[in-house]
Amino acid sequence: SGETQATANRRDSVTQLPGTEGLINRLQQTNLLNGDEIYENLNLILDSSTRGEDGFLTHSPFEPQYRQSIESLAALRYPLPNNKQSYEMDDADSTFSFYGQEAVLRWYSSLGSNTDVCGVQFIDSSRINYRLRTFSDPQSALKEGYVITHRYHCGTCSSLQSLAVYLAKPDLTTPARKCARKLTQNAVKACFMDEVGLEERCAETWTYNVLHTRRHCLKVCINHYGLWNVLTNNMTDKHADESGNLNPCLACDEYTSGSGFQFTAGRTRRTSGLTSAIHRPAKEVYPVDHSLYFK
Repeated sequence: SGETQATANRRDSVTQLPGTEGLINRLQQTNLLNGDEIYENLNLILDSSTRGEDGFLTHSPFEPQYRQSIESLAALRYPLPNNKQSYEMDDADSTFSFYGQEAVLRWYSSLGSNTDVCGVQFIDSSRINYRLRTFSDPQSALKEGYVITHRYHCGTCSSLQSLAVYLAKPDLTTPARKCARKLTQNAVKACFMDEVGLEERCAETWTYNVLHTRRHCLKVCINHYGLWNVLTNNMTDKHADESGNLNPCLACDEYTSGSGFQFTAGRTRRTSGLTSAIHRPAKEVYPVDHSLYFK
């Protein structure tokens, strides 16, 4: 059916903003100094002794899944996620299983009161080398002289280089699907790095996301788009209806893999104040002024 003109306009709106090309060029020239510190704060680093043959630097936020044996919902250690696609309940074994690690569920459960932001601070007037830091609220970041780059904590995709990719490519759903068709984990990661332009750790986060979605949502997506369309990557149906409800395939990805991806990546389009090909309610897009980095 193809996308509507309104969706196309939203998709292109970022690249049409005056000065965006120059901003992207400046962002691409920057250098993050404390990436490892950021990743270690989230316990995302794999040391050399625990890395597998794939050589990944970070671990998956989806494994091991958080499981809890319960006699009733009241016994749950964390609030029950709002969407049923985020977890499984095995009544026979009285077991609750969440699609992600316990750290992800703990964070996901706190989003209603979470005021964290990720801030950027350049170390000199050249505005090339910079540091990232997570703050408990926007006021604390501004008080320390940091510029807010996105909502929630800093993660694997919080760098300004990742922001440059997000600005340059408002529609990442299409290239993500292309990369997801690669047969091996390493091939998927290489696709995100070489064809999308993501940095290594951010590419790994996207890789974990698409492989997890492929494992849990393939049947849903085939039922929605049709087997032939999935095989030929012809998934051009509307992303969402006029009310903003995602189609079943994208909804499965959102609720099955979304929390793990968001926890690990830190930066998403919505938390960075960016529109995308997938229509989102305005209240879900956090306002960020990216022109402030170089002022």
